[in-house]
Amino acid sequence: MELVQTPFAPRPKELDPVEGVGWGNRASLRLVSGPTYHSIELVTDITDPSDIERVEVSLNGSAKINVTGETLVKLQAHRKNYAQDGRYVISFGDATLRTKIGVRQTDLVTLGGEIWFVYITLKSKPAGTTPPRIRARAHVLPAQSVRYYMPRIYELTWFASATGRTPFDFSERSPALNLKRIHFLDSSVDRVRVLRDSFEEMNVTKADNAYDLAQAKKEQNPDWFSLDFIRYGFGADGMLNTAARSQLAFELDKSAVGSVPVIVEAVEQVNALPSKG
Repeated sequence: MELVQTPFAPRPKELDPVEGVGWGNRASLRLVSGPTYHSIELVTDITDPSDIERVEVSLNGSAKINVTGETLVKLQAHRKNYAQDGRYVISFGDATLRTKIGVRQTDLVTLGGEIWFVYITLKSKPAGTTPPRIRARAHVLPAQSVRYYMPRIYELTWFASATGRTPFDFSERSPALNLKRIHFLDSSVDRVRVLRDSFEEMNVTKADNAYDLAQAKKEQNPDWFSLDFIRYGFGADGMLNTAARSQLAFELDKSAVGSVPVIVEAVEQVNALPSKG
C-alpha cells in the first residue's frame, strides 16, 4: 500500500481563502482534491472555542468530520498535543502512534473528481461586532491512487432516563468500522462496560480509566470519560471493531439522570486491502 511504501514527510501548505467569514455565517473552504491531508488547521483570532459552533469536512455533501470548535480543542488536549489559542486543528493522521501505518492509516486521502469542502459555522453576534479572521493551512502528503480508509469524527447524544447501569446500543456496527476513541462528556458517568453480544470487552471505573490514560501519557479532560482504545500507541492493533451478531453495547453506570453527549473517533475501511501475493 502507498501509505506504507511512500515516505512520511508532511509538508505545510497554505490553503485557498475561506469564503463567507462573518458572525452567524457558515463559512466555506473548497479543498483541492488529489493530495493526502495529514491535518488541516484553521488559524483565527477566535480565542473562545464556543464561538465556532460547527466544523465539518464533507465529501460530495456527506460530512465525514462533524464537531464543534470546543471538541477540536479538547481532542488535542486529550492527545497532549501542543496547542495555541485561536488555532483549531483537524488531525486526520495521528502522530501520537508508534508505527508508520498507525500514524498514516487515518490520513485523509482525496481522489481526483471528488468535491471536498470544509464548513465553519460561527455563532451569531450583535450587528457591528468586528468580524473574525480565518485562514487555513494544511500538512499534506503525496497523492494516493486508492483510498482504503476514511477517517470519521462525529458527535451524538444518548439519554439515560434513570441512574445506575444503562446499556446503549452502538447501532452503526460493521466489520468495516473501527473505533479509535469514544468520549462521554458527562461527569456523572462512574463506570463503563463494553459488551459485544454476551461477551464483556471492557469494564473500567472512572478513576481507573484516568490512571490508565495518564500512564499512557494521555489526558482525561475534566468532566469527560474517555475510552482510548489506541492509548498504547498501536492503532491497528488497539482499535475496537464494531462488528457484532446482535449488539455492541456501552453500558454506562451513571449517578445522575440526563443526556450524555458522545464524541466518536473512528476509521472506516472503504476498500479491500491488496493481497500480499
